[in-house]
Amino acid sequence: MSSQLLLERLADELARLTAAATRLEGLIPPAGLGPEAMIVAQSHDLLSQTIAELEGFVRASAPSFAGEGERDLGEPLSAIRLSALATRLGGWTEAEVRAGDVDLF
Repeated sequence: MSSQLLLERLADELARLTAAATRLEGLIPPAGLGPEAMIVAQSHDLLSQTIAELEGFVRASAPSFAGEGERDLGEPLSAIRLSALATRLGGWTEAEVRAGDVDLF
């Protein structure tokens, strides 16, 4: 896999995380409920902004790696414990992923 492709896939994952964090905003109680709620809201806001900024940086950086050679990332990808994430980053289809692979939480 090329560095550019890896960075593009990482940016896509960061965009997914940004969208998930945005959906969670409705679950955070209003700041009027006390200082703990304000801390949670501020932490969530910082998390959302950080993920969004990382996504923009990674996506903007990806073209800088165009033309670099391919790299074998099979071992680091196999170390990812979330099979759906490893599948997306590796660019594999579901048929290429081992049967019986389960994500537990």
